[in-house]
Amino acid sequence: MADIVFAFDPAIHRPIPVPDAAPADVAGAVAGAAIAAVEEAADVAAKAGATALVICGRLLDPSRASPAQAARLRRMIVALATGGCRTVMFADDTAVCHDLARMLGEPRGLAFVTPAAPLAVDVRGLSVELVSAHGPAGAGAADAVTAGPSPLHRRVVLGWDNALWSADRWAPDEPAYGVVPTPRLTPTAAAFASAAAASAAWSQPGTFWIWASRQPQALPPGVHFLPPLQPRSADEASSGACCTLTLLDRAAVEVVDPDGIAAPHAEWRGSWREVPTHRVAWRTVEVESPTGGDEELATAIWSALEKQPRERPAAVELIRCSIACGTSVARRVRVGEIAAETLARLRGLYDARTFPWWCVDLVAEPTESLAPLGHARSGSRPGSTTSFSSALADIVTMVEQSQTLSAAEAREAGWLALELIESV
Repeated sequence: MADIVFAFDPAIHRPIPVPDAAPADVAGAVAGAAIAAVEEAADVAAKAGATALVICGRLLDPSRASPAQAARLRRMIVALATGGCRTVMFADDTAVCHDLARMLGEPRGLAFVTPAAPLAVDVRGLSVELVSAHGPAGAGAADAVTAGPSPLHRRVVLGWDNALWSADRWAPDEPAYGVVPTPRLTPTAAAFASAAAASAAWSQPGTFWIWASRQPQALPPGVHFLPPLQPRSADEASSGACCTLTLLDRAAVEVVDPDGIAAPHAEWRGSWREVPTHRVAWRTVEVESPTGGDEELATAIWSALEKQPRERPAAVELIRCSIACGTSVARRVRVGEIAAETLARLRGLYDARTFPWWCVDLVAEPTESLAPLGHARSGSRPGSTTSFSSALADIVTMVEQSQTLSAAEAREAGWLALELIESV
């Protein structure tokens, strides 16, 4: 049982790109994963008897969404309202609220929270205030701010960032609904925690802090992490889930009026739980590069896949095959030459029941260290046949240490240069 279900960044208007040559069942699962994940969260809320489904991040951009997406979302909101569950959307300004409500036809049960307007929700006699962390620190209802701590009052402060919203790692993060994000609208987790600790309202004992992000990060003590409903790549912080919070002990009923009020949960902070909602998962399978051609490589990858634990049955797994080649540039070039044939062999083994993986990519591991090729380790000297490789390895090492590029980007660029020279 849960009283509030939280969901981050459904982004229904941005379906996940369908992998090349994917069969119909894989393509359908991938294309519909975004909206299926939010419907899964709604199902969790309905089965738990929750009072509210709280959504933050991107939901449905009116300038990009289709009528079919809007109709499906409206049906979900109305179905929840019929069961007594409100859908609460966090937005950065009132214009977004008006656009979204108009597009959905102002369905019953839809409510909004903005930085300037918190929302009070009654959870079976318990007053719960939902506050956006993107507003001024300490924002909330005036009477709640000035009042002392009460066992019958809770405040949930929710913030998020827009990290990894863009599928292209070279592009900046997507602005929210066409508005260029500012540090005020997309605070960092550390800034959020500092503001929360310094605020007289946000530091009250009855306050619960939540930070949502697609990016892996260490959060300060007391801040609870909310993952996205559906990841978009293998670089994200979680496999995809909604989170539930139980505020009331429904087994213990205090008869303080004719209807009765459920007693506050004594350990309500510890009731934060993740419930999987993703329909597509990413996995990287790493194997050592075998000798031989595509048949030997496909056999090695297949053997590694058979040893992988199964994901949740409802999820399709997209596999990236990473081939470790050590410092052999020739082998890296060879892996690139046989990648297409190897992928064709692996894809030919696809079976939705016994082989629920679809291989989308096969590469020589681009983040292997070039340090063993450097002058200090390889023993090469200027003028030798390996002097260029050693010099390039030294440059990559210096770039990694200077942090002008990430280690992964610097190493990938170095290996690409060596592979180009080897293949000429």
